[in-house]
Amino acid sequence: MKKLLALALIGVFLCCTPLMALELQYTKSGYLASVSEELLHKAVSYAVAKDEAALQKLLDTQYVFWLKAGVPVYVEDIKVFSGTVKIRPKGETVEVWTLYEAVEPAE
Repeated sequence: MKKLLALALIGVFLCCTPLMALELQYTKSGYLASVSEELLHKAVSYAVAKDEAALQKLLDTQYVFWLKAGVPVYVEDIKVFSGTVKIRPKGETVEVWTLYEAVEPAE
């Protein structure tokens, strides 16, 4: 029964995901972003481990960076199980990966 409920919830979430992707969202500060999902995971793991030297090396490449608050973005892809989203700033063609919690709808 629990497995069936979990599958139903995942199905509902996945069905609603395209609607969320069309909505304009805004970034929050204090979150990492990266040009690739793999580099984002590395950066987050370094931050969690408090390995500031390793994180700084990634930041120095400029492939990983800190998000600025209030940037209007579109959600282009959502990875439910990894908790990441691919976002594209409004009016731009560049897409980056960040954590799901780093974006929110306008208030």
